[in-house]
Amino acid sequence: MFVKPAKGLQIPDPELRDYLPPGGRKVTPSEYWTRRLQDEDVSLAKPSTEPKAKAAAAGPQPDAPSLPTALPPPAAAQPQE
Repeated sequence: MFVKPAKGLQIPDPELRDYLPPGGRKVTPSEYWTRRLQDEDVSLAKPSTEPKAKAAAAGPQPDAPSLPTALPPPAAAQPQE
């Protein structure tokens, strides 16, 4: 199930040993999450796929370095005198 914390709350995730991110996370259903839902500390939500879609649609970033498409030709050897 996918849950999001209530506004202004930091909810510990006992499985990952960190806090539930503001955007929510998929968690394993358990008594712990059932209690969080009953207490309205979290709410059921749908995962947001919007950030991934925006990043893919945006294409390459303008400040990203571009790689050369071909190597320059080797320098001509200078005859030694």
